Amino acid sequence: MPTRTRRTFPNARRAARTTVLSLSVVCAACSVLLDRGSTQCQSDADCAQFGAHPFCRGGVCAPSGLGPQNCTFGAPREPGDFLNGCSTAECLSFDNCQRLGLCDDASNLTSPLVPPPAASAPAGAVSASDAGSSPPSCANANGGRDKIMVLTGSSNFPPLLSKLAPLLVGTGFVPVFQVTSSCAGVKSMYASSTAGTLVDPAPGSNGRYAAYFQADGTQVPCSLGPQGAVVDVGESDIFASTCGVDTSAGGVGEYLGPIQSMAFVVPGQSHQTAITAEAARAVFGMGGTNASPWTDPSLYFVRNANTGTQQMIGRAIDVPANAFWGTDRGTAANVDALLRVIADPALADRSIGIISTDFYDADRDNLRALAFKAPGQSCAYLPDSTEFKKDKQNVRDGHYPVWGPIHFFAAVADGVPVSPAAQAFVSVVSVPNVPRALLDAFIASSLVPTCAMGVKRDAELGPLSAFQPPFECGCYFEASPSVNGAAPAGCAPCNTANDCGDPARPACNLGYCEVQ
Repeated sequence: MPTRTRRTFPNARRAARTTVLSLSVVCAACSVLLDRGSTQCQSDADCAQFGAHPFCRGGVCAPSGLGPQNCTFGAPREPGDFLNGCSTAECLSFDNCQRLGLCDDASNLTSPLVPPPAASAPAGAVSASDAGSSPPSCANANGGRDKIMVLTGSSNFPPLLSKLAPLLVGTGFVPVFQVTSSCAGVKSMYASSTAGTLVDPAPGSNGRYAAYFQADGTQVPCSLGPQGAVVDVGESDIFASTCGVDTSAGGVGEYLGPIQSMAFVVPGQSHQTAITAEAARAVFGMGGTNASPWTDPSLYFVRNANTGTQQMIGRAIDVPANAFWGTDRGTAANVDALLRVIADPALADRSIGIISTDFYDADRDNLRALAFKAPGQSCAYLPDSTEFKKDKQNVRDGHYPVWGPIHFFAAVADGVPVSPAAQAFVSVVSVPNVPRALLDAFIASSLVPTCAMGVKRDAELGPLSAFQPPFECGCYFEASPSVNGAAPAGCAPCNTANDCGDPARPACNLGYCEVQ
């Protein structure tokens, strides 16, 4: 089989599959259109008899493009209806019966897990001994400790922090970030004072030096000094309760950021396109038992129990985050760097990893996300409506379930952050009506601002419910160059609310008419 180069040519096989899928949806109602000599309908309800959810247009039942065939049509009434709602998004299949031997709706989600072997040290971590001599002092980044903003948390956060840097530097503080983990970010505020103090890595350890971020987003490694530095803001991809932290004592404020999704990924040369919760459980919870082609745990590119990526993925497939098979690769960047270089198609087919979708979006030429089918779902969906888009449509409407908000934590008194640096951070990043510059930073980081979401949840991978943001930005989001580059139908441009003639979309937000 010739080697496929995704950087140069589209994937012809998947493009053909998408075409066949589109034609099958359209042609499901082709017979409806044959009789043009009579009025077929007066409303959409009159067209229901034809199946495939056609619309009534000009007295004729026309195909809507909505699918799959057995999808939930209309407003969701139960949390599970979001997973199976009718959509124009690409719907992929994964046969649990053929692939896993789970037939007649059999499931392995209650089967005992197989304990993995003892975990090894994270692969690819940059140790203090590897880094050479100590870097310059973080305190000199902007004239002293009172002018730097100290943060710690997930390895997924630095790309967003680079985009936020010009806004944060504008407050008079230079952000300094040390990669630890999501749970370490939570505990920097909720646990002991020791957890809230960052120090330089010990020689020979796998710890990482901090880095300060310049106004252009450039990271510069720096030393926290012999006394370390007290954390102003802890960042996490997951809820504090997910890390087992008791939040009842108070004294800590939680501020929510944009929405981040997690994904199963494979090398670009892999032929795999989808995975189910049952298949992923057989891989990461059972070491690949009956889960061909993913039967070699040395080719599982995972994280660890303190990371938001593994915690979220684990909840989606009912595998505790501390029970994953595979090798902890240290950071999201390492997962990407190690998967992307697997060029042999046979080896690529056997490899699989987990990563936040912002890292995947930044390297789509070399990685492929797998569509995910949750329990009770009729087919598998990507985070985006198709593999060629970055619209996060399936995250935004509930078809793709593995997502949650980014969380920021800071010590507070009377509801106000105690440290001036934390006050400055919150004043920029967590505001009700997101200003354009902040919105652009979120979108450019492949994250979804809450003003573009249509669903919400209040717990880690908890039940979904419908959500209408008080200030909507869905049109602006989709029109952004890094998403679709053009607003969808129904998004009328405007300068003021007077330009919005549709009573259903009377608000003028960020240049487009929105509902509110």
